Parts: sequence; C-alpha cells; structure tokens
Amino acid sequence: MKILLFIGILLSFTLSALAQNAIENVKSLEDSLVNSLEKIRTAETLKEKFVLNNRFENTLRKALRYDEAFTYKFDALSKVMSTKTSPDNAFRIFNWNIEVPDIQEHYFFCLIMKYDSRKDEYIIIELYDKSKYTTRVEYTVYNDKKWFGALYYEIIPVKKGMNTIYTLLGWDGNNRMSNKKIIETMTFQGKDKIKFGLPMFKLDEYTKRRVVFQYSKKATISVKYKLIKRKKYIIFNHLSPMSGQLAGIPDYLVPDLSFDAFVLENGKWKYLKDFDARTGKSRNDKFFIQPKEKILPKN
Repeated sequence: MKILLFIGILLSFTLSALAQNAIENVKSLEDSLVNSLEKIRTAETLKEKFVLNNRFENTLRKALRYDEAFTYKFDALSKVMSTKTSPDNAFRIFNWNIEVPDIQEHYFFCLIMKYDSRKDEYIIIELYDKSKYTTRVEYTVYNDKKWFGALYYEIIPVKKGMNTIYTLLGWDGNNRMSNKKIIETMTFQGKDKIKFGLPMFKLDEYTKRRVVFQYSKKATISVKYKLIKRKKYIIFNHLSPMSGQLAGIPDYLVPDLSFDAFVLENGKWKYLKDFDARTGKSRNDKFFIQPKEKILPKN
C-alpha cells in the first residue's frame, strides 16, 4: 500500500513538473510571437510580410502543440491579435491580420484549437481567407477552406437542439476608404470541419447568412453583444450617409444618433429597428413607451 502511495505521489510530481515545463516553453514562444508580429507589421513590402508571416505561423503551431496553450492566458500576445476562447470552452481562436501597404486592404489568418474527445487530444483547424474572391457575401455559405476573413472579438454560443451555433463579431479594415464590422455564424461539422453562414439573421422580408456593415474610415461604429433581462442582443449603430448626395455609397456611411439591434428568439437573430437599450424595446414595437427625460435638480 505504501509503495502504491509513493508511486502515486511520484507520478503527481512528475506530471506537475511536465506541465510547468510546458507552460515555460509556451511563455518563451509567446515572446517570440509578439516580436515576430511586430516585424510583420513594420515590414515595408507585402512579400516580406508574407515571408515573416510563415515563420510566425510555424512558431504559433509549435506553441499550440502543448495542451496547456488552450488555457494559457497569452497576455502579451492578446494585445496584438485575437486569442479568444469560446464561453463554453469548446474551442479557442488565434486570429491575426496583415495590412497591405498603401491600399490598406487586409489578409486574415486564423488557427482554431479544439479538443477531440475521440482522440483525447487537441486538434488545429486552419481557416483560409478567400474574401477577396467572393460576391453576395451576406447570402453565401463558407467553410474552413473558403472563409470570409475577419478579426473576431466576440464569441456568442447559441444552443440549437443538441448542437451549438456560434455567433461571431468581427472587424475588417477593408481599404483606404472604409472599414467593416461583421456578424457571422459558425458551427462545427464533424471533428475538423467548419461551416460559416447559417441563415439566422431575420429581417422583415428575408433572412441573411451574415451581416456586414461597411462604413467610412473617418467614423467609428459599435457592434456589441449584451444580455438584457436574460435576453441576448447584438446592438449596433444605425448608419446614414454623410449627405443626401452620397446615399447608397457604403464608403460614406457614418453612425447617426440611433441604434438598431438583433434579439435572439427561437434560435434566430430577429432585427429590431430603433432599439432602446434602456428599455429593451424597439421604437416600432407596439408596447414601446418613450422614456421620460430625466431632469437634474437645480443646485
């Protein structure tokens, strides 16, 4: 009995030492990754950026070979790229971009780290950005081999029966004239396949597979996830042209003083026009009551 206890303690110490060693290795690789990403972004030519990017990705893959990378915080790396973990701990994204000099277009890259219960190990799924070669973006189905690239900053799990569909909020620098914000849906198909673009965004007459906001480079817009009274909302600025003469040109859209939203109902994101986050109601809702203006007391 004492021998078994001794073996158990020795095994515990050995596993702890191996885990600590792995964390130290990941930390060392993180430092290298941060330096590499800084070099990519200061490189003068696109060719040089891609050469450096290949080295960066190889180093990142080395870090992700360690199981500990899934829970490691990557505090330094998270300041210069996206390292988001899904709220249900099903996967983690490592997502970054390269800006093309002069024209300010962007190429996006993403490695998804996901646990495979059948193999009892983590697997890596790579996404391939093909957004430069696509049309009808809001109505197209994509996958891991053909991905509408973006830099994701929010992951929202949505349970649908036995499956989970993830709603992603992302950003795209687009070009010199405009930026984009993207609301995307993603689900896993089998162990290592991904599908983007489930028809979940319900507007009045039609349903979209994703929502893309294109707006002026001079403006900033907010697209945020918020839980209000146990309901899930995605709240965003309503966009209007800078002037009547520029109507219909996305490069000149800017936020006005109103907000719209999507609310999650029956597994779909339903569009709400003129949304008021204080009341959780839309202005075209028959139960909407205009909030009274608060008057501050005189001193």
